[in-house]
Amino acid sequence: MSKFEKDRMEKIRGNISNISFPLKKWRYFILFQSVAQTISWTVTLLFCLVLISYLSSLDTGSKAPLGGLLSGALIGSTFSLMAVFPAKFIVVDNGLAVLSEIEVRLLKMNYVEQERFDKKIIYRQNLPRLLRWDEGNVEIKKDGNILILNGAYISIRKLRKSLLSIG
Repeated sequence: MSKFEKDRMEKIRGNISNISFPLKKWRYFILFQSVAQTISWTVTLLFCLVLISYLSSLDTGSKAPLGGLLSGALIGSTFSLMAVFPAKFIVVDNGLAVLSEIEVRLLKMNYVEQERFDKKIIYRQNLPRLLRWDEGNVEIKKDGNILILNGAYISIRKLRKSLLSIG
């Protein structure tokens, strides 16, 4: 990386806010963000629970507690819901082409552009529809020289970390 690029990235790093959570605090106790997400998660979980039960029944000598396995699957799957809690951060672009840098980083994170409006760009995960939720999208809003990035906590955190890193 050239000295110019290092200096540019250092200036960008200085214009990145902390991550914040835009919803009211009580709203984060409700794991589901939409009806579509609720249905998708429930169907997937039920399929997995049935599969685990079936595979467990094939080994009649198994000492693994079926209730423990199913409970573990249920509890473990809730982390996928928490990973897409809404979060945001702000970046000020002082003529440093920050939007281009953000878009390159999103492409490296396996996101693709879904929609582009006048002052709003939406990126989605590059996965089949069955394997992604709209809650995982990253939205970039332009307000003058301010970029507001909204999206799933896990993606927002990874994107911000990428922008703060060298290179």
